[in-house]
Amino acid sequence: MEPRFYAFDPRPTRRALFVGACVLAILSAWALADARATGNAPLAVARAGITGGLMFAFVFAWHRLRPRPGWGVTLSARGVALARPFSGSQLQLSWGQIDSVRRIGGKGDVLGLFLEEGGRVLVTRHLFPSRTVFSELAAALEERKPAPRFDA
Repeated sequence: MEPRFYAFDPRPTRRALFVGACVLAILSAWALADARATGNAPLAVARAGITGGLMFAFVFAWHRLRPRPGWGVTLSARGVALARPFSGSQLQLSWGQIDSVRRIGGKGDVLGLFLEEGGRVLVTRHLFPSRTVFSELAAALEERKPAPRFDA
């Protein structure tokens, strides 16, 4: 089996995080201006602190979800290598460790790799540049490890 690589490139998610960080920056500035202008300073400073903290969390997530070389899912004859979105490490799974692969969620936007020892690894559609790339990955995994048939 020729190794196949499916790159993570969550553009819509990154755009949403950037826009959210900008809105939170405006709200933080507004809360600080309100703290200076009115006598309700403790509440306004608390609002500024909360919105500022959320803004930094959004910026951190936006930065960590940037596309980079080797960041994605690699299918090979040995198994599956998954890059972890926030840790920067890779999770190596052999085909023997994976019990089944199923799409879960209302729209099937989450791919669940259910492991022999009872755990699971979830891969969400929002990490990929398009639904087509996600569907290709799901089809390739389901071909190798189909979902169990539940016969009555």
